[in-house]
Amino acid sequence: MEKRILDRNSVLPLYYQLKEIVLEKIENGDWGIGSQIPSEKDLQERYEISRATVRQTMDILVNDGFLQKIRGKGTIVKKPAIEEKLPELKSFTEEMKAIDASKQVLLKKYVEPSAFMQKILKLYSDEKVFYLKRLMIVEGKNLGILNSYVPARYNLSLKEDYSKSLYKIFEKNDIRLAWADQTIEAAMSSKEETRILGLKSPIPILVIKRLCFSVHQEIVEYVKAVYHYDQYRFKIKLRRL
Repeated sequence: MEKRILDRNSVLPLYYQLKEIVLEKIENGDWGIGSQIPSEKDLQERYEISRATVRQTMDILVNDGFLQKIRGKGTIVKKPAIEEKLPELKSFTEEMKAIDASKQVLLKKYVEPSAFMQKILKLYSDEKVFYLKRLMIVEGKNLGILNSYVPARYNLSLKEDYSKSLYKIFEKNDIRLAWADQTIEAAMSSKEETRILGLKSPIPILVIKRLCFSVHQEIVEYVKAVYHYDQYRFKIKLRRL
């Protein structure tokens, strides 16, 4: 590894300077995903800094999702979590377009709505809902489960290929989305979710609930998505008003 000298006269702390060097190595591909990085002792000697400073840097990069500590193996470069930028309204397909991602349709049918669904979708009397359940797969691994509920008035066809973008299917049917209300919360996976994700025991998950509205201010879809806790993250830019 090429040695770079840390500037002890800089206003930037030493741990921060080391963090930037490590990130540069990762971003440039010098340290690929899954590769082991130099040990804390090696980094300490190479940059002539304390073990505590190196450990602080490593802890920050682990918490930020760039590195992963594995017992008996050391510290490796972690595969980055899939990131959704808020407040952009995108479908799963649009979010994943730059990587190897797909959806497997588990269920598609018209069903009688629950009292909750009838209320939140503001359904007509005796109106059914189109229920679509899909497994989200990224690079061959089960990332999450997407449950979509659409009022029957939109006449979605059961013959449609729902492994593709649902938002694109909406547009094909002259249904244009404008905005959505979304909540994000943490939970533990249910027995069914654990099974579908191919796991042996429940894990922490991110639960995203989204209510989508058309350009005519009509409710189009309610979706509940659950994501593997360490494979997905959200990014939002905040402004002080």
